[in-house]
Amino acid sequence: MKSPPLSPYGVFAGQLFQYSTNPSLVAFESSPPIAALNLIQSGQITSQASNKCILLGGLSDGPIPTPYTKLLEEKCHSLGWSLVQPILSSSYLGFGHGSLSRDTDELARLMEYLVCHHSAERFALVGHSTGCQNSIHFLKCGRRDLVDRLKVVALQAPVSDRESLTMTPGDHSTHLTHAQSLLSQGKGEEMMPRNAFWAPITASRYLSLFNVNGSDDFFSSDMTDEELYDRLGHVGNVGGETGLRLLAAFSKKDEYVPTSVEKDVLLKRLVSAMNGFDEEDQNGGNETAAGRRGRVAVASGLMLENGNHNLSEGEGDKVEFVQAVGKLMESAVSTDG
Repeated sequence: MKSPPLSPYGVFAGQLFQYSTNPSLVAFESSPPIAALNLIQSGQITSQASNKCILLGGLSDGPIPTPYTKLLEEKCHSLGWSLVQPILSSSYLGFGHGSLSRDTDELARLMEYLVCHHSAERFALVGHSTGCQNSIHFLKCGRRDLVDRLKVVALQAPVSDRESLTMTPGDHSTHLTHAQSLLSQGKGEEMMPRNAFWAPITASRYLSLFNVNGSDDFFSSDMTDEELYDRLGHVGNVGGETGLRLLAAFSKKDEYVPTSVEKDVLLKRLVSAMNGFDEEDQNGGNETAAGRRGRVAVASGLMLENGNHNLSEGEGDKVEFVQAVGKLMESAVSTDG
């Protein structure tokens, strides 16, 4: 018998628990390393970390969604945090009949469970790909008591699904028209034709992902600065009130971003929209309409020069990203007291 490869993204030990019964949903929280377990057994530290980092993957992902998952777990443990990996209704192929609103509701259930049963006090969200949309949506639409506990958000590969669709073959305009027709007839939950997408998907989710100004359309390069601000400006509001800090990490060699997109420029525009001012404002230049909104620098950008979409190829990029996330988590604890 040919042996399959050992789990390529790492092997994890911890607790699997059910955080929702209707629907039935589970999550996995990594146990601390052996050295910490010895301290727990001796009573020197508690068994539950009060700081929880929740990792959210992209379309079709489940637990262990990225090559840097193990590195992130190790960084969490070194800082006294734990790593939580949930299964949402939208995990694996469930995204095709889901929505960001449903994801936000289920994330709230997870966080509430962790507060009530796993001693959670603070949270970080690390989103990969579509997990970035989840993170941005939660900041705007999540329960305020839980948003207040969210101290760090890291977006890894915040790319436009709408623009990535243009890189694939197919008559996308015809599919968009068909989806809009179904929605106008009150049939948004009807499935799209098999050739519309590589996974089963409803008309509503197809439009959310791929239509201009769809619910998932946060990061498209063809938006104006004001349109980006309308989509992302709430990040600055939340951060100014709660001390939240956000990292947006973009990969220079992301295979899901059209070559026509200037990635450095787009990253700066995304960060500026979240903060509410542009780079010139930060350097003391002339005020713009956004600059006059009086924002603080809640968001910062990180360009990973050799990185691809999930950081599986560029040398050193996984470490650089995880180190940057770790600095924010460490700062969140010291600042928050």
